Amino acid sequence: MSQIASIAATSNPFATGIRTEVVSNENKVTNFSDVIKGAIEKVNDSQVNANNKIEGLVKGEDVSMHEVMLSVQESQMSMQLMLEVRNKLYDAYKELSSVQL
Repeated sequence: MSQIASIAATSNPFATGIRTEVVSNENKVTNFSDVIKGAIEKVNDSQVNANNKIEGLVKGEDVSMHEVMLSVQESQMSMQLMLEVRNKLYDAYKELSSVQL
């Protein structure tokens, strides 16, 4: 059960990045681009971690199939979330650009 909670806490890079940066220091202003950049880096790290675990399994290192499957699923969910956020941002941009002032 604790593994599920830890995956849920780390698999949403957008929510965790926003929450920790805003709450940690109220005098600091967080740019939207910094939040997005941090989320993309977390997704990339997740992808790299999954690839490293796959390579370790193939090479015969001490990596269980369970760990590999969990990290692959986590990276896949992170990527899907990032793509959905990108699509929503693009839709919002299109809608705002079509508004006439």
